[in-house]
Amino acid sequence: MQIRAEDRAGAPWWTPRWWAQDVRWLALAAPGLIFAGHALYGAMLPKTALTLALLGALLLGACLAHPKLRRELGRLRGLALPAALFAAVIVAGLWSMTPFAPGGPHPVWAYVGISPGAATLDKSQTLLELIKLLGLGCLFGVGAASGGSDERARLTIHATLGLGVLLALWSFLSFAGGDLGPNVRRLGATFAAPNTAATLFGILFMLTIGAGISRARSAPSRARFSSTAPFAAAGLLFAVSLLATASRGGLVATAAGLLIFAALQVFSGKSNLSRATLGAAGGMIAGAVLLAFTGQELVARLMGEGWELAGRREVFEAHWQAFKGAPWMGYGLGSFDTLNRLLLDARNAGDIWTVRAAHNVYLTWLEQAGLLGALSMFAALALILARSTRNGLRRTRMTALIFALLAADVVVLAHGVTDFALETYSMAAFWSLLLGLQFALAQGSSRR
Repeated sequence: MQIRAEDRAGAPWWTPRWWAQDVRWLALAAPGLIFAGHALYGAMLPKTALTLALLGALLLGACLAHPKLRRELGRLRGLALPAALFAAVIVAGLWSMTPFAPGGPHPVWAYVGISPGAATLDKSQTLLELIKLLGLGCLFGVGAASGGSDERARLTIHATLGLGVLLALWSFLSFAGGDLGPNVRRLGATFAAPNTAATLFGILFMLTIGAGISRARSAPSRARFSSTAPFAAAGLLFAVSLLATASRGGLVATAAGLLIFAALQVFSGKSNLSRATLGAAGGMIAGAVLLAFTGQELVARLMGEGWELAGRREVFEAHWQAFKGAPWMGYGLGSFDTLNRLLLDARNAGDIWTVRAAHNVYLTWLEQAGLLGALSMFAALALILARSTRNGLRRTRMTALIFALLAADVVVLAHGVTDFALETYSMAAFWSLLLGLQFALAQGSSRR
């Protein structure tokens, strides 16, 4: 029996008919998959990461099998060149697994008596990373499908915020209640990594601001307070959770995201300079109050001497020198641990022997993928961001959400200079989903 459109439109939200209309189930399935990865320690274990990548591929397959979503994806413009650059990253990774890459195989293969060698230090890790990259590409496609309709995109962001509230509540209550141990002074959420948690809460805070402003603009004046109160409460929770991570880089990155969001609002004409300045001043006052009451550990770290620059400088210098030793192909995706052990000497062992990341996503990509792979990835991301920004500035609807998504990009990119959130697979998957969502939404999504 076929369901009439008017019956579907009037169905309550908890019924299957409501979720079937406009493929709303995707708005819950995509964030649900990402937050399942967050809950499972960021999908850091190889089996968990591969499962997340596989489920992302299956979800994309379901999108392509749906006629409406397939048509919406087919209407996307400007995706060919970023896709070609992403394919170049995959090809470069596969090339590094052969002995025919520029510079030839790494000498370590001859040292251990294995022939033929390869440019990568670890073929199995490189293959694993390539599969994970393909999973990220699938999740970008899922995000683009989610952004094919304005209402579906809005629902996707709301579902993301709802799941984020649940994660933040559990993380903060566990942290405040001492379940994480008496010596734990920074909130690390399910990642057990405060800086990764700070990136997540910074992203969610930006999305909350965009969703709250969007709701305030569409709600009647008499219902504006009740309509925006849930977003204000969620924003407060994310802000407190961010401060509880005591992440200096996360705080700076979130502040940069707020500045970009305000600048986009002014530049697009959605807000005048005086209103934006007033909002920024109010935000600074609110932030100072929150910092005074909940950010004691962060204040202590901000006032501390050195900011741990000496140790990180050793990591940066050692791995920058390593990059210069193999600039074209690098040492292979996923090779950081093996390379780090090869770099140990009497001078730097105290600083780098325990590190598991370079604390700089750009250096990590240059070192592991070389110029051929890293520049292709950087160019693909730059094109996606540039086209999302250009198309977003041309839109008249959904602009607050689009600008919030772009500000979330700034949080990720800025914090990536000093930390490694993107090396947590569920975080990379989350950003891939948001990139696809904003890329499609900024083009003027269908409302049918």
